[in-house]
Amino acid sequence: MRRVPIYICVLLALVGCIAEREHNAGYRQRLVVEGSIEAGRGAIVALSLNTPFDEEYEEDDLRDLVVRWAKVTVESGDRSEVLVGRGNKDYPTRYIYTGTEIVGEVGESYTLTVEYSGRTWRATTTIPAPAELGDITITPVRDTLYTVTATLPPTSTPCMIECSLGGSSYFAPTMLGVYDVSDRTRRVTVNRPMGNLYVNEYMTLFHVRDTVALKLRTMGDFAYEYWNLWQNNVINSLNPIYPAVDNLPTNISNNAMGIWAGYGSSVRVVSRGNEVE
Repeated sequence: MRRVPIYICVLLALVGCIAEREHNAGYRQRLVVEGSIEAGRGAIVALSLNTPFDEEYEEDDLRDLVVRWAKVTVESGDRSEVLVGRGNKDYPTRYIYTGTEIVGEVGESYTLTVEYSGRTWRATTTIPAPAELGDITITPVRDTLYTVTATLPPTSTPCMIECSLGGSSYFAPTMLGVYDVSDRTRRVTVNRPMGNLYVNEYMTLFHVRDTVALKLRTMGDFAYEYWNLWQNNVINSLNPIYPAVDNLPTNISNNAMGIWAGYGSSVRVVSRGNEVE
């Protein structure tokens, strides 16, 4: 059996929390949504189905949980766009729905509608104003490893730092990278995301061969509640004394799971441990 990557383990741990309890009394499958629309960009939506936590899986089995034949629509005012589904190896689901006609604008509201297997799910979100990371410092630890620290600006909304490596189009949350509102600047350590790594290979440091893109996302109160609990569950899932036990909230209707959220975003690039763009 192939080892299952950590992002799949985390997905099962988080979306399977409810499923585990229902499985013992009659498991019922649900739609899982991870959808976003950022200021200046189109929507991106990944869809999958949850699965019982107390079963064994191979990686090929998990691919069958990805939803590839849904109709996904984003609306704003009198505008409407049906998103296009396509394969994308950078994303954990390897398949996403994307839009280009409706581009996110600060202060505007966007409604997501998913139609699949005779059912319909909806959620609405609003995009907050973006913010930018301040000074970024690269500190060598060894010849091949380095740490990254950055200055968080004062924000009137919560925020999180995400990271992509090697030019990947997928940004994963950095470890301990979710922050509440603050009226002052803060110096923070940017830890490597767990993303698509195996547990026994995870480290917080970056390698000098890595080209690292850092995204600062501002978000509303619900998105903060969701990602802060997600972060706590990821950390606790690695601790046998304090395991992850909390179900994530959702703003998706019709008993789905997951999140549809608007974000303000800005990106900075750290190139091979010695340059910041």
